[in-house]
Amino acid sequence: MFKIERRFLFPNLITSLNLFFGFLSILMSLEGNFLVAAWLVLFAIVFDGLDGKVARKLEGYSQFGKEFDSFCDAVSFGIAPSILIYATLTTESYFKSVIIPVAFLFMLAGIVRLVRFNIETELSATKGDFIGMPIPAAAGLLASYYIFTNAVWGQFLGLGLFLGMAVLVSILMVSNLPHQNISNLLAAINYKYLIIILVVLLLAAEYLVFPLFIVYILINRLQDLKSNVEEYVSFINQGK
Repeated sequence: MFKIERRFLFPNLITSLNLFFGFLSILMSLEGNFLVAAWLVLFAIVFDGLDGKVARKLEGYSQFGKEFDSFCDAVSFGIAPSILIYATLTTESYFKSVIIPVAFLFMLAGIVRLVRFNIETELSATKGDFIGMPIPAAAGLLASYYIFTNAVWGQFLGLGLFLGMAVLVSILMVSNLPHQNISNLLAAINYKYLIIILVVLLLAAEYLVFPLFIVYILINRLQDLKSNVEEYVSFINQGK
């Protein structure tokens, strides 16, 4: 009888929860519960981060787990956010000409990002930095923006900005721009301060998650600027 080892089973069960919350998000968007749909995308991100950590802890990483994770990510961070984009933008008639192209662009870019990641990344117990914006970060930015505007103003505002962010992160996902692994950034923080940050984040998540995603994007772009300046300085010095 075919038997699955627990070290492989547990990570994939956690990945299934990622898929479950992505599926629920789609249902909520279709029912018009956009705020709940946005929160469910963030819940999916939490379990997407946990499955890799559990797999590495149990040495339960596998090719099946890698592919299964990508398929689940395609639903939770590709399809679910694209439906959220579509459903929210249909509330304003002047967005109807671009709603389907933008929603599809986000989903297409996310899936291309996942496919490229699987092709270029070797199966490993460690996860380095990324080429192109990770799809969970792109989905998290959009979902957290919806939550943020509802928390601050009591309603969803800035549909034009939401549209622009959807296009921007779609481009970033398929770009060749390097993006740091969020886990690696967190690992650089002293665990005592990290615990404090996580507690504060949990207490005021609706206000803080979106700004943190903005900070993540800025950190990566500043890192690009630093690298370009260093390359330019090195080039100038070599010419002397």
